[in-house]
Amino acid sequence: MLTGGDPLTIERTLQLAIAPAFILTGAMAVLNLLSTRLQRLVDRQREVTDEAERSMVRRRIAATHGAMAACVLCAVAICVLVIVAFVEPVFGIGAGMHIVGLMLVAMLALTTALALFFWEVMRSGRDHGPGGR
Repeated sequence: MLTGGDPLTIERTLQLAIAPAFILTGAMAVLNLLSTRLQRLVDRQREVTDEAERSMVRRRIAATHGAMAACVLCAVAICVLVIVAFVEPVFGIGAGMHIVGLMLVAMLALTTALALFFWEVMRSGRDHGPGGR
């Protein structure tokens, strides 16, 4: 249990909480990128008259929405992880496996977001790049 005169424990707790904050910053940067991408896709959908192309834009929008949801899940998991990392030493709760689980959830969610974004970018290149429509 954390006591007022335990600066080493406080320092260690802060160090452990800072590392996930970098992941959170990265996830928020990806979310910002996806938001901009979604805005452009919605604008594109309004312009398209061909039903086949409109269908593809809808699939790309769905992939972008999924990526955004996965990014938000990653961010929530990281925030809960930081909370648990602070609560653990303060209340003397052994939360080691919970922290591992939260980190796994965060990384799987971020990986899913990036995979969906990759699919959307590849689809975009196929549709509008060299040799595309």
